[in-house]
Amino acid sequence: MVKVTIPGYICEISGEDREELEKLLFNFGRARRRAYSMKQKGYMKSEIEKILHEEICLNSRYIKDAYHSVKDLPPHVTFGGLKNQRLREKGKISKEEYHRRRNSIVISRGDKSKRGNLNMRLTERMELRINTGHKKWIYPKVYIPEKYLERYGHLLDGSAPYTVIIKRRDDGGYDVHITVEVQKEVKEGKRVLALDINAGHIDFAVMGKEELNVVSVGRIEVHETQFVRKGKREYRIHSAVDKIGNIAKHYDADVFVGKLNTGKFNSNNKKVNREVKNMPQYKFRKTLKKLERKGIKVEEKSEKNTSNVGEKISTLVGLDVHKCSAIAFALKSINYNLFRKLITLLSVVSPDEGDGSQRGRRKRGKRANCPRSGLRMMRFWVSPQSGYSAMPGSWGLSFLDSLKAGFACLHVKIC
Repeated sequence: MVKVTIPGYICEISGEDREELEKLLFNFGRARRRAYSMKQKGYMKSEIEKILHEEICLNSRYIKDAYHSVKDLPPHVTFGGLKNQRLREKGKISKEEYHRRRNSIVISRGDKSKRGNLNMRLTERMELRINTGHKKWIYPKVYIPEKYLERYGHLLDGSAPYTVIIKRRDDGGYDVHITVEVQKEVKEGKRVLALDINAGHIDFAVMGKEELNVVSVGRIEVHETQFVRKGKREYRIHSAVDKIGNIAKHYDADVFVGKLNTGKFNSNNKKVNREVKNMPQYKFRKTLKKLERKGIKVEEKSEKNTSNVGEKISTLVGLDVHKCSAIAFALKSINYNLFRKLITLLSVVSPDEGDGSQRGRRKRGKRANCPRSGLRMMRFWVSPQSGYSAMPGSWGLSFLDSLKAGFACLHVKIC
């Protein structure tokens, strides 16, 4: 199942219905902030929902949706945005305007047993029936582009659950986003595209599942995602994901990405700490899921020990450590037993799995020495036969690049 978001906006609403919608936005925003505050203080979910139901004039479904929207937020969140808070502190916006910007969203999750969505339901006349409380309903008209109605309109008749999000725009209008799950067939690829995420760049390796031959290695520069504004960072992340999708489609490969936990990283070097903490690896992994809409399989796996293995084989292959780490990750994704055998040959670290935390200092001892006899069991060579054309960019291959061939392939074999 793949989640698809259908965009739209409220194109017609009366003055009375607008007042009711604004009250709903205010109450829902208050419920979200109150739920977040109590969760940070250690309250249980059942206690939070009970208190909110007594304090705020919303039904139980809105209360549950408010808690669900904040339960995974990190500490020290500024509702409404830090920018608006600074504007209020400087007196550039009024108190009423600040409260208006803080309460600008309402969420209603779907329920299949209640014909798709109980609090916000799309009718046949393209009206959004919204429950504003006290058994009162409003019916603003919604505009949805025709191409989305033709493709996903049959899923909005109540046969499938859908989530509705209403967000107020700066000009006073209201955007409507309807999220519905679509059954999408994901094709199994013949190869694996393994990613090694680093601060400022992403290295990748493409390996065949049967032959275990490294078809291609490369790097995608994403240094602009380190220290830029939020909008530009997301644009660069989506551009990098689009390029990865083109590469995966070009080589008929499944995409594998590591579950990296940068929150536990701690170094004496402040610059390294800052670079690692600014890696948008979580948002990047989340954005990668959109490739499933194109039929490309995306899977997250632990990449423990891949950097250590890549460091060892980099001198043998003649590539940098990050590309060799991607090669090791690809081998681990295809055949874990073979990867454990490679660890034993290289005598790097214990093959036990971890939680994705950053690597610690390598253990010293008898296993620290790499026996030369074990390296003779590994063979690396480059073959100029049966190559592939150039790497596709975010917009695909150019006409001249599509005519090129003869890309050298690196073959790895472990006897």
